Amino acid sequence: MTEVEENAEADSEEEAGEPVPVRHPLLPHDRSSLLWEENRPTERLRASIRRWVTALMHDEGITGALPRGDETVNAKVISRGSGRLAGITAANQLLLDWLPGADWTWSVADGRDIHEGDTLLEIEADRTQLLSAERILLNIIGRLSGITTNTRKWASRAHPMRLAATRKVHWGLLDKWAVHLGDGMTHRLTRGDARMLKENDLAGISLPDERLPHTIARVLKEIDLEDSGAFVEIEVRTIDGAIAAAEAWVDRMQGNENAPRLTLMLDNMDENKAREVMLDLETRQFRDLMVVEASGSIGFDDLQTWKEVGVDVVSTSGLHRGSKPLDLSMLFEGS
Repeated sequence: MTEVEENAEADSEEEAGEPVPVRHPLLPHDRSSLLWEENRPTERLRASIRRWVTALMHDEGITGALPRGDETVNAKVISRGSGRLAGITAANQLLLDWLPGADWTWSVADGRDIHEGDTLLEIEADRTQLLSAERILLNIIGRLSGITTNTRKWASRAHPMRLAATRKVHWGLLDKWAVHLGDGMTHRLTRGDARMLKENDLAGISLPDERLPHTIARVLKEIDLEDSGAFVEIEVRTIDGAIAAAEAWVDRMQGNENAPRLTLMLDNMDENKAREVMLDLETRQFRDLMVVEASGSIGFDDLQTWKEVGVDVVSTSGLHRGSKPLDLSMLFEGS
């Protein structure tokens, strides 16, 4: 790659291509526009990438750009399995910042399906540089591709119900972006990204002797919508709590033609109780003002059941925690 900086940006545009699935028009859980815009990563995502790449290099004992020597080699990164690629932006940042003088070309874009034996990346660099960065480069691409591949598997099973990540991520925004490339949704990027009222939040603002459904209703009627981020979400664990939340929200939104929808998280609620909630919402004509999310100990084999329940979205850390990395190898020319 000549003119490394310019081509790194060009690669960023190519990697985008059309990697992003069409956003669901009805759900607020897709915050990917804060990570990617106009065919390139936002500064927010790029800054996160720099921090993670720097930490990984420092852990390897590398604290500055690797000096270029006199022995130039050519190498290829080969996929040893099938899946969906993620991590090009992070890999580009590593090569650009830490391997000065390196030249590289991608054969496939982020968010594209790949197969065993595919060449993903060709690199020309100094031998010592490349050997020093090899494992970190493969770890980044392999780990993020593993998340994207796993998310795609879950999303295919769940369709047309949507899936969202949780904030139980290991690599922060990189994990969120990898979920997005696998056709999942990011959910909140930070705690303040949306107003989510969970069990501990409600416990801290309940009045003496106030029953939880009453606390839920009171808080939803009093909450400042102008200071609530992208959307309002409340965690409920009982049928009474869910209906109290829906009643309070619908009552508050009466007469508002542009009323936002409340995200009602059914947390660790079994499917039978969830069916009762869904039926009650429909019967009372509350459903149109609710985004219904199920969460808590929902595995891959449970997705069909939750589709039948009729929730809009399942949020699960199963998309990104414990995903098997995609197996990759780097082969030097002549090896």
